[in-house]
Amino acid sequence: MKTRVIKIIYLLVCIFTTSFISCEKMFNLDTPSKSDYSSDNLFQTISQARMTTYGTYYTLTNDIYSRTINTHYSCDTDEWMSQGALNSTARRALARYNATPYLGTEFAKVFDRLYAGVERANINLDRIPKMDLFTNGTEAEKNELKRFLGEALTLRAYFMHDLIKFWGDMPFKTTPSISGENFFVDRIDRDIIYDQIIKDLQEAVDLVPWRKEVEPQARFTKGAVKGMLARIALHAAGYSLRWDLATGGNVGMRTNPDGEKVREYYQIARDAAWDIINDPGNNHRLNPEFIDVWKTLCAQEFDTEYGESMFEIGFWNPTGEQLGNGYIGNKIGVPVADEVETAFGSGGSETRMLATYLYSFDSLDVRRDVTVAEFEIDENGNRTLRNRFSEYCPGKWRTWWATYKTTSSYTGINHILLRYSDVLLMFAEAENWLNNGPTPDAVTALKQVRRRAFRGNEAVIDAEVYPADKDGFHAVIMNERLWEFGGEGRRKWDLIRWNKLADVITATRAALQAIRIDETIPLYVYYLPQPDVEAPNLKVYGNSSTIPEPYLSQGYVRADFRNGYSSSTAGYPAAGFEANKDELFPIPISSIQANPALSQHPLY
Repeated sequence: MKTRVIKIIYLLVCIFTTSFISCEKMFNLDTPSKSDYSSDNLFQTISQARMTTYGTYYTLTNDIYSRTINTHYSCDTDEWMSQGALNSTARRALARYNATPYLGTEFAKVFDRLYAGVERANINLDRIPKMDLFTNGTEAEKNELKRFLGEALTLRAYFMHDLIKFWGDMPFKTTPSISGENFFVDRIDRDIIYDQIIKDLQEAVDLVPWRKEVEPQARFTKGAVKGMLARIALHAAGYSLRWDLATGGNVGMRTNPDGEKVREYYQIARDAAWDIINDPGNNHRLNPEFIDVWKTLCAQEFDTEYGESMFEIGFWNPTGEQLGNGYIGNKIGVPVADEVETAFGSGGSETRMLATYLYSFDSLDVRRDVTVAEFEIDENGNRTLRNRFSEYCPGKWRTWWATYKTTSSYTGINHILLRYSDVLLMFAEAENWLNNGPTPDAVTALKQVRRRAFRGNEAVIDAEVYPADKDGFHAVIMNERLWEFGGEGRRKWDLIRWNKLADVITATRAALQAIRIDETIPLYVYYLPQPDVEAPNLKVYGNSSTIPEPYLSQGYVRADFRNGYSSSTAGYPAAGFEANKDELFPIPISSIQANPALSQHPLY
């Protein structure tokens, strides 16, 4: 695995004067004088257009996609929960489906940042085609500008996709804002927006290169654009919370009322995923070792061999002056004691993996012990077990795997937004839906993911037989996505588009209470602290508060397992959830104050 060629996007907001100056210093650009920054002057050279493109990527950084969206916005489900009690912080309220329009900047910043990204993309889409170099430059210059254009189309599409996921029907502009324009506009039908951004992605596919044609960067390439097209098309085809925009009535979970449109979206998703799978250049395939996906990521390297990580949000600063502004590994990862942060990096987590999720894995599934961390690093640098299974953390992000470790909260570890395994499972899902049952191609795609998960026991998967009916095979896909993407921020939005969130939350909350009193589950675990943090702790289970022999004399220590898992703690996940309401967030009050024409979620 090669070290990152890092012109990655620890990017600065180059649309604005002060930020553009910072980009100039970082990348040694030839730029206009400080007194002459305008939209026109920012689009004279390739370097300037590149930096305005990087500035659009910057929307995804800070803690938007290293903390807020991929953790608190995406909890609580049947995989994980936010740490702590229901109303202890605004973040917990968001995760627990107890949001109000008045949660403050913690809530509103995502809304504001995503719309800032839409505006930056609109500026690029307006100005880049007007550049002289776009028409009269060399072929290399014209191709690079086309790439910037494709990236702007893709980024705008993803920003709007997030806005729809979080708030439903939303205001939407495809042109830059100008002085004197009416900025007070209300929501428009999300299906209109979906049609436009799907069209944009289809156009962008032809404008960007394949991964192997360019240097490794945290930027969209052809496979990633196709993958995002598949993802957004599946969301467009799926369920979402809808109401009559004119009256605010008839609130409920529904799909697009045009059944032919739904089929069209599934076909788009299927075809986009199939194109990636059958790419003759073999740009993307599974890394044969599941754990290596995360070791490579945390090591601040790109997966240049397999390309399974198809698009990452970049938090690494290429200047080496600091590690970047991402919290991955610190706010979502394995905890590390303060005393050993210099050696292991500053690790921690604001989320917890559910005990029911841990027990859902097959014992042969290698993903379980990568995804669910039962351990932490103590003040002596030993691997020790977390106290109680309700305190287990996401395990994919481990700061001691980092090449450049830090005692800061900012780790410089990127966030993977799209993996090739997602493409395989999206294809299987769409193929099953379109054919009213699984085809051999759908089964093959699913088994690729499962064979990797059961590495060393592939014969188990080869012998598996799946349901032949559409609903039965879809249930298999639902479970596979649960195990494959644990902690990656995908599950909640999958459940919503399948209209399964309410059912899953109800079942999970009941299962958590049942597991709390299940006497077949031991109260305690006795284990040996492990100085080799990559090696599992030796452990045995029992119900005695006294460590039994011979384990006591061998140096075993005790931790709670089921013991102390209270009814109140088991009741934390999704504690505030209300079906047909909490599938969307309320609009932040600050956004409505800024735009009085913007209508609120009718149930708030």
